[in-house]
Amino acid sequence: MRERLFRGIALAGVAATSIFAATPALAQESQAENAVPEGEIVVTATKRAESLQSIPISVSAIGGETLSKSRIVNVDSLVTKVANLQLTSIVGDNTPIFSLRGVSMSDYSLNQASPVATYYDEVYKGNFAFLGVAMYDLERVEVLRGPQGTLYGKNTTGGAVNIIANSAKLGETSGYFNAGYGNYNRVDLNAAVNVPLGDKAALRVAGTYAKADGWFKNVVPGKPDLASTDEYAIRATLNVEASETVRFVLRASTSFQNPQNYGIYAQPEAANRPGLGQREIASNIDTKRRARTYSVALTSTFDVSDALTVTSITAWDKGSLFFYEDTDGTASQLL
Repeated sequence: MRERLFRGIALAGVAATSIFAATPALAQESQAENAVPEGEIVVTATKRAESLQSIPISVSAIGGETLSKSRIVNVDSLVTKVANLQLTSIVGDNTPIFSLRGVSMSDYSLNQASPVATYYDEVYKGNFAFLGVAMYDLERVEVLRGPQGTLYGKNTTGGAVNIIANSAKLGETSGYFNAGYGNYNRVDLNAAVNVPLGDKAALRVAGTYAKADGWFKNVVPGKPDLASTDEYAIRATLNVEASETVRFVLRASTSFQNPQNYGIYAQPEAANRPGLGQREIASNIDTKRRARTYSVALTSTFDVSDALTVTSITAWDKGSLFFYEDTDGTASQLL
């Protein structure tokens, strides 16, 4: 048996200046949303809003509606939608070590940083224990291939994965609620509500919940089936336009996962799992896996002139990850 525990706290204050080319297209885009042609995908991969077709880097972008319709409910599922993107999950769902163009890492330590960085609303997630339940109420996901050190700094020699959540929309009252039921008594709930707070501010609250029985049948009497689902997350976003040139976006979120842990699966079955079927396991460990995250981020934008915008991103992250492994995958007290 093996017990692993990780806790981490990250605090970052970043002030960055972004010089925007003073082209008529960008000037119109900042004044009217109608400047973006219908159906065109606008990304911020280069730290400014640009059309996906015009940016000079290799990037794939997936819209939030496509993610929802494709049932992309965790970060691991992105590999089914993005070419060249692969991953290794050393401790289960939502703990990806990404690989792009063959660049990754083979270190299984929990305190190492992958060369393919993950960002959530432009905040760097230096450890996957900070990521938690991330794939809900999203605007889009951007995957950048190749070295991105110029704009993103270190830990991006292979590329970067940007997850962008829906922001609060000024002057709009809207929302949605989705519910689903599936195999193994799986229940999915997703909801969001957007409300205006006067003419210059808006609040958006979004949440998700999922619960399902384990699909890995445990043949040990009295022990639960493994690989279940039990998680929830909630995020609040406050958008404030203090003036025509000053804007603030404050985000706060938390998530919690507490499922039955993942079982050990080994092949060939005849040698490593005698007497067990493909979806059966004999495990004497029933300790649940726990992952908790907290995050607060403030994005401040100041338009200094028509050609210069200063953006400051300050963030605080706290995450904990605990799982108790039955490494031998048998009812014996072996590993």
